[in-house]
Amino acid sequence: MKESYLEIVELDNGDIVLRPAAEDGEETVPLATLKISDDTRSYLKDRYFELAKHMFHAGIDFVYSDDAGFDEGADYLDDEDFRPKILH
Repeated sequence: MKESYLEIVELDNGDIVLRPAAEDGEETVPLATLKISDDTRSYLKDRYFELAKHMFHAGIDFVYSDDAGFDEGADYLDDEDFRPKILH
């Protein structure tokens, strides 16, 4: 199976998205979108993007953890080739 790389980027509209990294430079469809309020951005200053990265990482860690609660018979969580690599 082909390796899956993911990237976390801030879009022009201010949304921060987790999406598959495109090899040919084209934008890909986001897997998840995070909106951070203006108040939170103001409070965190330049660290709001770090918050977004940690939130996405926590979600990915949960999906691949034993606590995820997915179908116990499924073997897709153990497939090392399927696990995404994260780019920042």
